[in-house]
Amino acid sequence: MFINLKDLKANIGSPIKLTLNSEPVFVEKEWQGRTFNVFNYRVLFNGVENELSATDSLKRKIDSELKLGDDFLLSWEEFTKDGQMRNYWKLQKLSNETQYENIKQPVSNGVNEFDQKLQESKAEQAVVKTNKEYVSPARNGMIFNNTIKLYIANDMAWTQDEFVSNYKRVESFLDSCENAQETKPVELPVEKPVQPKVAPSATYTADDLPF
Repeated sequence: MFINLKDLKANIGSPIKLTLNSEPVFVEKEWQGRTFNVFNYRVLFNGVENELSATDSLKRKIDSELKLGDDFLLSWEEFTKDGQMRNYWKLQKLSNETQYENIKQPVSNGVNEFDQKLQESKAEQAVVKTNKEYVSPARNGMIFNNTIKLYIANDMAWTQDEFVSNYKRVESFLDSCENAQETKPVELPVEKPVQPKVAPSATYTADDLPF
């Protein structure tokens, strides 16, 4: 699971709530022949640990304003300078007194309050959607293999649409299994071993024996 920063950049001004859960880990990456550096943090998003890959500028903000365990809001903002539109990462630490719903000041530019609240949640919705759609090759292969088994069991008579529908059905079943709450195994009473009863040996005198 990861925080796709493109989702935040596509929803300017819309924050997501995170919790810092680790120190940064330096990673060198390569893209289209160019090398660049990122710093990977572990953060909690909706109670689930995700990876956040920060550039130098975002890392400086995180390191200077946060400590482990801090809750914060992260958003991609824009401003105008010298006639040019520019962007920056806005990070706001949340204290016990700060409520997520009250981060923004009352609207004074005529924007409907409902529309504002909707905008605030767009980035969060986008991140959730990205994580839901992301699957590893191994997981995807497992879903495909199980769909093929069903396809063969049904005499390979599905149409293309039916195959897609059943693939999604298998995927949905896997999601349900992964999200199911763990149940404690039923503890069965321990049966005590039964000791066999041995009849006491009879004592015979020499005169009682038949020989």
